[in-house]
Amino acid sequence: MNILTVSKLRKEFYGNLLYDHVSFELNSSDKVALIGNNGVGKTTLLKMIVGEETIDDGAIHWNKQASIGYLSQTVLTNLDHTLWDEMVEEFKHLVHLEKEIHIVSVKLEQNPHDEVLLQRLSRLQHTYESNGGYDYIVKIKSILHQFGFTTDMFYRKVETFSGGEKTRAAFAKLLLQKPNLLILDEPTNHLDLQIIDWLEEHLIRYDGAVLLVTHDKTFISRVCNKIIELDQFTSHIYHGNFAQYQEEKMKRYETILKQYTKQKKELEHLMYFVERFRYNAKRASIAQDRLKKVAKMHIVDPPKQNKRKVKLEFVKKRPTKEIIIEAESLSIGYESPLLKGITFQVRGFDKIAIIGPNGSGKTTLLKTLLGKIPSLHGRLEFVRPMKLGYFDQSQERLHKEKTIFQEIHDANPTMTNFEIRSVAARFLFIGDDLDKQISVLSGGEKVRLVLLLLMLERPDVLVLDEPTNHLDMETREIVEDVLEQFSGPILFVSHDRSLINRIATKLLVIKQKQLREFVGNYQSYKEMLSIEESRKSVERKKKLQRPKTVPLSKRINQVEVKIDEVTQIVKKMKDQAFLPEFYMDHTKMKEHMDELEKQKKLLYDLEQQYLHLLEELEREVHQ
Repeated sequence: MNILTVSKLRKEFYGNLLYDHVSFELNSSDKVALIGNNGVGKTTLLKMIVGEETIDDGAIHWNKQASIGYLSQTVLTNLDHTLWDEMVEEFKHLVHLEKEIHIVSVKLEQNPHDEVLLQRLSRLQHTYESNGGYDYIVKIKSILHQFGFTTDMFYRKVETFSGGEKTRAAFAKLLLQKPNLLILDEPTNHLDLQIIDWLEEHLIRYDGAVLLVTHDKTFISRVCNKIIELDQFTSHIYHGNFAQYQEEKMKRYETILKQYTKQKKELEHLMYFVERFRYNAKRASIAQDRLKKVAKMHIVDPPKQNKRKVKLEFVKKRPTKEIIIEAESLSIGYESPLLKGITFQVRGFDKIAIIGPNGSGKTTLLKTLLGKIPSLHGRLEFVRPMKLGYFDQSQERLHKEKTIFQEIHDANPTMTNFEIRSVAARFLFIGDDLDKQISVLSGGEKVRLVLLLLMLERPDVLVLDEPTNHLDMETREIVEDVLEQFSGPILFVSHDRSLINRIATKLLVIKQKQLREFVGNYQSYKEMLSIEESRKSVERKKKLQRPKTVPLSKRINQVEVKIDEVTQIVKKMKDQAFLPEFYMDHTKMKEHMDELEKQKKLLYDLEQQYLHLLEELEREVHQ
């Protein structure tokens, strides 16, 4: 089923073209990533689709039968509601049915033989069951727990939550709505790795279409089967996951390059003929024909490759196997500990990613390592003096009022103008870029500037807090390239699985207020968890299959109870045999007496079992 058609969409901002002729379709089974560098208009396009932004030209057509869900905090209708009230709002029809069922049930207690009430109750219960009435509460609890909300948070007012918590609450509510099309703008923001892993699996199985904007390559590769790229003022459609997109894009680039090169040669040949013979009386008409041919040609623009390389070299230092940082029984936090019993070692070649849920203490651990906050207990020792280079996700070190040139110069006053411009060019700051004020820089430009300043500091150890947060794919790859070149140890906090898998050699995993050390990257860690879970599952099955040994005294009591029950049944059936409804009906009487014999046989077997158990008990007593 076709859900959405976008046709020849055009958008301008203050007279500047954002894009033109953007066209694509979404079907009910599509999982689509909308990608492109920051500033190309991805979020604007989503807002145009949902009607929050005007269209300059073109058209957007919806299937009138399709429902659409757009991830934003406006999904939450009333901040004065509790979190639970907001979720239950999606099941108003079931809550209403519950009330009706209760009212009818109370009336039936007073009039148990009222056929009209009985039929109405039956219809209500059927409707309630067929609409998921008996499992919606479980669904709400499950999805809230998956998004990191504990049970004690269910009854807090939404207005008391942080911005990130409100976004997660809106996301949970949106998934409970189950629209035909989910539109998600940066869905992995504010989510930790465990939630992201779960969300991927949920969207893969989601019975509907998904259109999302994200810079997370791993997320795109796992979830999406189509990619729409906004580039060079228009849209380009690629089928497949991210790896297939990269391959197809390179093929497309090579094809356009061949077309461009071939046409360029043809144009040069035509124009050479024109220039040579346009003033020749005999061949002037032919030259004019060549000019007309050129005028009618569709000119192929030269293809562009967006990826730019930062050219840099951190001062190479020989990696050492020696322990350079050691933590033992460390407690960290502010007034009370966030984490206790932290023990780990850092060697000179380690690249360590610190991962865990939001609020678990990852950034606090970094700040303790940096000496920005004191440890509460235990030992944290640098074996020898180390120069630390710190990357703060908020870029607090940058002075917004300065230009790029001033920032570099003031941090390195002995550098000449030529040296500053040379090193800036290696980080893609060229010419007039250096006169830009830091306050107007994009997120990616600020990250490049911080990395440049870090390189000039020549640190022994890099300490990084979310270095790729809110960056586009191109800048993320730049960061990965830079960190891969650094030969010294790195400690970094990140939710970027691509970065962790490419850079990390070790993980410090924070889970349930415990820190666990794991050698390997995130993919290896997930594989290890999968193996552990499989082993636990096998153990659980074995435990269930293992015969349970019931104490002898308990078995005797159980048989006694069963004998009493069957004795009562036999007595009752003997009495029933004298009722007219049985002895007046030969067939019914035969069935009754057959069943009575079965119960008598069962009673005899139970009595024999009881005697054997008493004998066994007597033997135990005498042993």
